[in-house]
Amino acid sequence: MSSTDPILRITSSTTIHAPLDKVWTALTDTTTWMRWNRFVPDVTIREQPTTPTSDSTHDSANTNANTTSSILQKGTRLTFHVNMHPAASPSAPESLAKVDNHVGLVVSECVPPYAVGSSPEIGGGGENGEGDSTDPADSATPTQAPPATRKATITWANDTAFQGRVMATLHSAERVHELIEREVPDPEHGGTRTVTEVTNWEVQSGYLAYVVKWMFEGRLEENFGVWVDDLRGFVEGEMIQ
Repeated sequence: MSSTDPILRITSSTTIHAPLDKVWTALTDTTTWMRWNRFVPDVTIREQPTTPTSDSTHDSANTNANTTSSILQKGTRLTFHVNMHPAASPSAPESLAKVDNHVGLVVSECVPPYAVGSSPEIGGGGENGEGDSTDPADSATPTQAPPATRKATITWANDTAFQGRVMATLHSAERVHELIEREVPDPEHGGTRTVTEVTNWEVQSGYLAYVVKWMFEGRLEENFGVWVDDLRGFVEGEMIQ
């Protein structure tokens, strides 16, 4: 989907005080979502690609049982079980009882963590090597953020097979998570500490996107904020255990 002229665009972001690998695992291992994700407290993996990806950050058992893996990778077809009012639930398990929507999606890009300046492992991700492009923030100056050390990206979009042909012509949506790891000054303890910046955006097009924008734009903006806040709370909580 072209993101140059979307009818609806929703964005949220946060900074997590944890290494990129920890954030990536929480985001791509859907078995963790019922512990932190009030917006989407449950996921059904409907299909995994027949050829495993080369994401070495997960246990090899996921490769051996790829068709039942809970790990998101390029080609994963899944259903989000969504609570459109997640802020009203104090936890993900309680949010699960209030699921009121089901959305069929497919992972269209999955680029696991890679060092900036090296080629990303795009066997499970994009086709254009976009991870090699230079982020302006990667060249630090006194007024800019410290340079990125590692990055990762995952994108999912509406599954047209799940939607049906007619609905697919009326509405399309694509959501991207970009993760950037940086070493930032730690004034409290001296030296530096590792943080991961998470930016999450969705673009929607098609006639029905006007309806979504009119009826749900404010709600979705709030829910996307809940998503990244819950992700941060979960990962940082895991770090101190």
